[in-house]
Amino acid sequence: MSAASAVEVISHTENVVCRVDRDTEAPLVLRLHRPGYNTRTELESEVVWVESLRSSGLSVPQQLPTTSGDHYIEVEVAGERRLVGMIGWIDGRPVEDLRSDDGSDVVAHYRRAGELAAAIRVHNDAWVAPDGFCRRRWDAEGLVGDSPVWGRFWDRDALSLEQRDLFTAARESLRERLGEISLGSDRFGMIHADLHLRNLMAEGDRLTMIDFDDAGWGYYVHELAVALHPAVGEPWFDEARSALLDGYTSVHPLAADEIDLLDVVGDGTHEAHGPVGEIDCPPDCEPPLQLFLQH
Repeated sequence: MSAASAVEVISHTENVVCRVDRDTEAPLVLRLHRPGYNTRTELESEVVWVESLRSSGLSVPQQLPTTSGDHYIEVEVAGERRLVGMIGWIDGRPVEDLRSDDGSDVVAHYRRAGELAAAIRVHNDAWVAPDGFCRRRWDAEGLVGDSPVWGRFWDRDALSLEQRDLFTAARESLRERLGEISLGSDRFGMIHADLHLRNLMAEGDRLTMIDFDDAGWGYYVHELAVALHPAVGEPWFDEARSALLDGYTSVHPLAADEIDLLDVVGDGTHEAHGPVGEIDCPPDCEPPLQLFLQH
C-alpha cells in the first residue's frame, strides 16, 4: 500500500470520516468510530455481514484488513480511545446532494433504494450468522423500550409538557404496534438500519450503500421507514413512497401488515396539522418515531 499524500476530514458527526489520498493508488476512507457505540466484536461482525452482501453482488464498500488480519486498531484521539478502520473509496455523490426543489431528480432513485432494501432481505434468507456474530437489535425494545438504543427520547429535559405527553403517547402506541410484528425471519433480520439518501452514493444509475454503523437485527419495514424519512414534508413524498415500494416489491413481496405499519410510521407527513404538526421532534429521535409523530 502506497503512503498517504493528503488526508481530508469529509464528515464529523458521530464518527470522524477522512479521505486519504495516495500518490499511486486510489484514495481510501479512514473512519474513526465514536467511543462506546460499537465494540470491536460488533465492528468485526459488521465486516462479516457487509462482505457477505458484497459477495452476493450488492454494491457496498470493501473493508481493508490490518497487517494482523483483522480490520480495526485502537488509537487515542484527544483523550478518547477510538477504533479505526479503512475502506475503499466510493465514487459518486450522496443522493441527498442531488435534490432539487421539485424532488424529481431524487424520486427516480427511490425505486432503486427499494430494490436494494429488498435485496438485503433476499440475501438474509440464505445467510446464516456465524458463531460469535454480534450486532444490536432494532426491535420494539431497542427502538421504543424502557432503555432504547438512542436513549429515552420522551424524557428529555428540553421537552415541554405538551411535547412530553405527545412523545409518551406516540411511544406507547408504536411500541404496541411493533410488538405485534413477528420476530421470525419472515419479518425480522439483519438490516442496514440507516438507508437514507446520504448513505446512498449515486454514480450514474448505480447506487452504493455506505455507512453500516447502525446495521443490526431489525424489522424489515424499519428499513423502509428510515429510507422515507428525508421525504417527510416534501411535496414529492407520495411519489417517493410509491417508487420505494414498487422497487421493493419487484424483488421481494411485502405483506399487507408490513405496508400498514409503514403507513402508521411514515404516511401523511406533509398533511400533518394542528398541535401535532407544529411540535418539533428533537433531532436525535429515531426516524420511525419522527414519522409517526407527524402522522
